[in-house]
Amino acid sequence: MKEAPSGFAGSREAHVDEVRFMVIPDTAAAETALFAGELDVLADLESSRVEEAKSRGMTVLSTQGLSWTAILLQTKDPLLSNAKMRAALAHATDINQIAAARTNGVATGDPSAVAQASSFFDDEFLKWPEYDPVKAKALLDEAGYKGEPIKIQTNTRYQGMYENAVLLQAMLTAAGFNAQLEVLDWAAQLDNYLAGKFQIQSFGYSARLDPSLMYGVILGDKATDPTAQWDSKEALDLYTKSMATTDPGQRKALFKQLHALMAKDVPILGLYYEPSVDAVSPKVKGYSVWPAANPRVWGVWKSE
Repeated sequence: MKEAPSGFAGSREAHVDEVRFMVIPDTAAAETALFAGELDVLADLESSRVEEAKSRGMTVLSTQGLSWTAILLQTKDPLLSNAKMRAALAHATDINQIAAARTNGVATGDPSAVAQASSFFDDEFLKWPEYDPVKAKALLDEAGYKGEPIKIQTNTRYQGMYENAVLLQAMLTAAGFNAQLEVLDWAAQLDNYLAGKFQIQSFGYSARLDPSLMYGVILGDKATDPTAQWDSKEALDLYTKSMATTDPGQRKALFKQLHALMAKDVPILGLYYEPSVDAVSPKVKGYSVWPAANPRVWGVWKSE
């Protein structure tokens, strides 16, 4: 008996002789091609475009994703090295409001490096400094904040990063921060990320199939790895242990310890996981969407 395809194993039957991939950088042009029948599958459909695609007769499939959208905080920055400043940022940010606005209500906020699509996830990973602008203002006073500019780097190539930055700026301003947008081209922002040259960045991590891999990408020694967002020996030890055991219960307990420590340190502001949303022609049969956001065409065929 053949098992269903899972992304790791299972049946991988090919029902078509050829698959052609088309690169269409402009999202509006890609949608037009789908609606005109020039494309059969459009991966990564914007959540705000779901109803339009459905009204055009397309089949829209979605699931919780594994690509983490986050706000990076430079903990080596003179202002943000202060833990009270970072706590104030967390209390000033309504991650559920940002998630709802950006994904058209498809996703909810998730501040942890454990995605809701993960088998390790439970509500413990949603514990985070609560949205409380009044508390944020009090923490700013305790930190001795004098209204110094805090710049949020973003870009317009990735609309989600830009919109998240705009929403964040509004929330931080309401809480008493002098938050300013710094809109760069994507190449410049990426160079700054690689060099650690920012105060705050609106950013996103591609899908990782295991929470240890996500923690691995944000943890490290900033002195040798500028892309590391969380420089903590205690967290690194927990991460190493999570990589050294295969027992699911032990790993989940380690992930919970990691998240509790991250909620205390606030080295990064996790916002939400980008949902996987694909639109397909009604002629396409057997297609399913995957949390890792890569199209899979095993067992897929096209009717005439």
